[in-house]
Amino acid sequence: ADPASGRPPYSIANPPPNVTGALHMGHALNNTMQDTLIRWRRMGGDETMWICGTDHAGIATQVMVEKALAAEGTSRAEIGRDAFVARVWEWRERYGGTIIAQLERLGCTLDYSRERFTMDEGYARAVLEVFVDLHGKGLIYRDRYMVNWDPGLGSAISDLEVEDREVTDTLVRIAYPLADGTGEVVVATVRPETMLGDTGVAVSPADPRYADLIGRELVLPLVGRRLPIVADEHVDPEFGTGALKVTPAHDQADFEIGARHGLEAINVIGEDGRMTTAAGARYEGLTPRACAERVVADLRAEGVLRGEEPYTHSVPFSHRSGARVEPLVSLQWFCDMDRLAEPAIAAVEDGRIRFTPASAGDVYLSWLRDIRPWCVSRQLWWGHRLPVWYRGDEVHVGADAPEGDGWVQDPDVLDTWFSSALWPFATLGWPERTPELERFYPTAVLSTARDIIFLWVARMVMMGIEYMDEVPFRDVNIHSVVQAPDGRRMSKSLGTGIDPIEVIDEQGADALRFGLLMMSSTQDVRFNHDRIRQGRQLVTKLWNANRLVIERGGRVQAGPPRSDRLADRWIASRITAVVEQADGLL
Repeated sequence: ADPASGRPPYSIANPPPNVTGALHMGHALNNTMQDTLIRWRRMGGDETMWICGTDHAGIATQVMVEKALAAEGTSRAEIGRDAFVARVWEWRERYGGTIIAQLERLGCTLDYSRERFTMDEGYARAVLEVFVDLHGKGLIYRDRYMVNWDPGLGSAISDLEVEDREVTDTLVRIAYPLADGTGEVVVATVRPETMLGDTGVAVSPADPRYADLIGRELVLPLVGRRLPIVADEHVDPEFGTGALKVTPAHDQADFEIGARHGLEAINVIGEDGRMTTAAGARYEGLTPRACAERVVADLRAEGVLRGEEPYTHSVPFSHRSGARVEPLVSLQWFCDMDRLAEPAIAAVEDGRIRFTPASAGDVYLSWLRDIRPWCVSRQLWWGHRLPVWYRGDEVHVGADAPEGDGWVQDPDVLDTWFSSALWPFATLGWPERTPELERFYPTAVLSTARDIIFLWVARMVMMGIEYMDEVPFRDVNIHSVVQAPDGRRMSKSLGTGIDPIEVIDEQGADALRFGLLMMSSTQDVRFNHDRIRQGRQLVTKLWNANRLVIERGGRVQAGPPRSDRLADRWIASRITAVVEQADGLL
């Protein structure tokens, strides 16, 4: 792309694939869509910029390198942080270009000469500048709040790293006696080990069964702690017994109930995935599963167990480590999203950004209207290290280390989505006002998958408006998810994956591209080999027709041919009509 050409600008920022990644069918479809738009506008005379690059993918990359170290009989803890980060850079140099080379095989006309990486020196400077600026505005702060904790990684993780699995647990009913000895309230739970951290019991204010009990106290079995009975609209009187045990430190909904009623949050499960001192000497150090078994046995012995039954429900697990995710209150760095969300909501409501299909815009707006603080810190070694230093009670936030002795930098790194939120403008040289930034921001179209509408799309809109005073793109295309031919998700582990490179080797890149566009829609689609074969047949016909014309002296020229002959003028008019029709459809 030439920012000084004077031609109308047209730009697309390619969603940066993970540096660990290899091309899959979702990449192939999305990049084909973007390349179609880029080639069309380039042929029409626009100055096109298709931004190319990769994401450092903090968790995914760290896990890959840790596996390599384990195979060598060592670990990141043994070699230390500096050596580990050096190993990751070495890994990136060796394997990080795989997906870029595969995009070339797919025929994508990205601006490879300007390839960016989210850990590049210039990009890293932009990330630190945004963190420091948001902190200065009071939008980034340190606090104790509920996070998704992955005991396997020893880190907070984003919603994207969480996958729900159907699990059958035992639903136990427990009697909590009233403190004055006049009766009991029965609660139901599939996680009896968390009762050790209960600090209240909530009921619906509209539930007549408990109307006379609101404001009274219960006694927590096994522990003896007094628990207030509070009325809260969140409680569903139709679910279970209608009485909800409240464990503010280990459930998001309970955390919010606790905040509304001033209930203490007691962490009884630690960041190591085991029961803490606060759980009591009898349970400290146990895994949650072992603790649950002991708690049930103790409740039975105490005579307060009122029932047990199988219960199938969705449980969060870490996509990266496979460990069961523990919602817990943790001291982390957060970004207050409320002020950033307001202009991002307005940008879609007033039509400056348009989603296709329109229903994807509803997903975006729903998330932004009910937004929570964003945990931006991760307990990892690979990524943008927090520009935060501590010395006793002093805290310094800045792009550079503070002067003086005794300062220690925060060991955590930023959530990968923090740096990728800056992608449409940081790739063009921001915070410098480069010719590329002036010419190609905002971009025209963002094409991506539905699972990152709020994790990435919304955050790019927020950051674009905050730092460029303009939305980062005009149109958001949410493309199909390409499923296996039998309707299951494509997965190597399930044996349902189809490698796009193998299809390119067999049928050609154009056949794959044509077939994917033919089968795609606004719905999820099953991969169809017949469509690929149709693409191969079409491409063969086009190839042969053009070869025939070229061999007979034909040449490419701009615009329709000029001629006074009626037949020629008729042919030229047909060509013009087809071009106009194709333009309209694109």
